[in-house]
Amino acid sequence: MRKLSAPLIAILGLVLATPLVAHHSVPAVFDEGKQITLTGTISKIDWINPHIHLFLTTKAPDGKATTWEIETLPTNWMRNAGITKDAVLGNAAAGEVVTIHANPARDTSLQLGYLMRITYPDGHFLHVTGDPEKIAPVK
Repeated sequence: MRKLSAPLIAILGLVLATPLVAHHSVPAVFDEGKQITLTGTISKIDWINPHIHLFLTTKAPDGKATTWEIETLPTNWMRNAGITKDAVLGNAAAGEVVTIHANPARDTSLQLGYLMRITYPDGHFLHVTGDPEKIAPVK
């Protein structure tokens, strides 16, 4: 029995630790000292834990579409702040163009960012993270 319990405990430890490895630190993945501004349409939103993910379709000057994955806070944090999935989506179904301010991924080969603010065409915005004074103005 004793020979069997040590490997069993080791395997159990690895299984239980896997979710901890999967959850990352924002500063480890995103450069909080930098800011990007993206304009496009929200094509999809995954309102799930551990983090909500928005998918923003942007167009380059040559007309090529690129989809950016924008990560944000967990669902319960957004709900506690009074921000709902419908509020984030806005009028996305009608092709509403929004401006997103985000911290870019440290790996610049990825179209990945961490949400700071979404600004809608009528000027209202949802500010999620970062110093509001350091958000670049929407032109």
